[in-house]
Amino acid sequence: MAKLPQSQKNAFKKSTLGFTLFAIGLLLGMVLQAGNLYAGDTSSSSSASPLDGLKFNVLGYFDYSNGKSPLDSNSSKSYNLFKLTRGYLTTTKQLNAWMSVRSTLDLTQDDKGDYKIRQKYLYANLKPKDIGPLTGMNMEIGMGHIPWLDFEEHINIYRCQGTMPIERAGVLNSADLGVSVYGGLGGKLEDAAKKTGNSGYDGLYGSWHVGIFNGSGYHATEANENKVGEMRFTIRPLPFQIPGLQLSYFGLFGKGNVDSNPDYNVNMGMLSFEHPVITVTGQYFMTDGNAKGTWINPDTSSAKALKDKVLKTEGYSIFGNFRIPETDSRLSLFGRYDHFDIDKDDIIADKTAYDMVIGGIAYDLFKGNMILLTYEMMDYEKDAGEKGKLPKKDNKLGDDNKIQMVYQIKF
Repeated sequence: MAKLPQSQKNAFKKSTLGFTLFAIGLLLGMVLQAGNLYAGDTSSSSSASPLDGLKFNVLGYFDYSNGKSPLDSNSSKSYNLFKLTRGYLTTTKQLNAWMSVRSTLDLTQDDKGDYKIRQKYLYANLKPKDIGPLTGMNMEIGMGHIPWLDFEEHINIYRCQGTMPIERAGVLNSADLGVSVYGGLGGKLEDAAKKTGNSGYDGLYGSWHVGIFNGSGYHATEANENKVGEMRFTIRPLPFQIPGLQLSYFGLFGKGNVDSNPDYNVNMGMLSFEHPVITVTGQYFMTDGNAKGTWINPDTSSAKALKDKVLKTEGYSIFGNFRIPETDSRLSLFGRYDHFDIDKDDIIADKTAYDMVIGGIAYDLFKGNMILLTYEMMDYEKDAGEKGKLPKKDNKLGDDNKIQMVYQIKF
């Protein structure tokens, strides 16, 4: 792939450095504000027990799947296996009224079958003072949440079945190294869980989250000098009439995680409605490239190919969940449909999209310990590559479907 001229590299580095220093300065000011606000706090003294404010949480996904995975030329490979798809151990410690820390270890299985532990989150959490309508603020410093996925996973609670649409497509993942601030708008929605079925992100008029990150995600080495700006803004337009109605925007602007700095931008909108009985969401997103910087036209033989080197993608998803009231809302029926086109401008090939359908039932045994039984099917157009991979002309992937049982362990 052609490299950027040195003059363009230098200009890009200067603009990135300026943005990074401005953002860090702004966030540092909020850190100092939090410290000054609670400068007289003595709630956590040297005589307190080191166990005070210390909590542990475990979240695990035990999975049984039976199905077929796609291969080229209309072929597929059968599988029938038990698997531990994730195991999280979270430790939190409240240090004082405005400062806490969190560490989450992530148990995952590599391509050779070995289970390994990696760091998912490790950050300090500070609580700045409210600024006008910006309320209930928190600042994460370290390896923390990016603005989008944790928010969506509080609405679609079936992360144990699989990742959310934009992550499953291969655009990004859920954590990164950086600094971010999030909070609500106009105080809290009273009795949010009773009104919407969701106690998270309970700002009266909505919520927000902005930050600056490496951009590589939590399980990749930073390969360039770019920093990525990310933001989510959510509006709850009718908090007293329809408290579960929210409109959200997520934006990400930076460069892909390779030395050549390909464009990496995301624009997403989502409309969601939450109620203790029913949840419905619809989302649409467009991206230039992905976090890894790998969605690039391999053809560099012409000026047009160089101009269109970063693939533009397009995706949308619909999700619904119905909790059956007669079962004390323990039994739920849910479904999801995803469409994603990795090359919407047909730069590499014409038919490059996939469609995914998920349907299932879930039963909550006790406080988030639940069993899911699902069926998942993916249909690939003739030029599509496997999930996250570049398209190939006449690739003709075979069947991709499975029956799945998941037990979510939570305490």
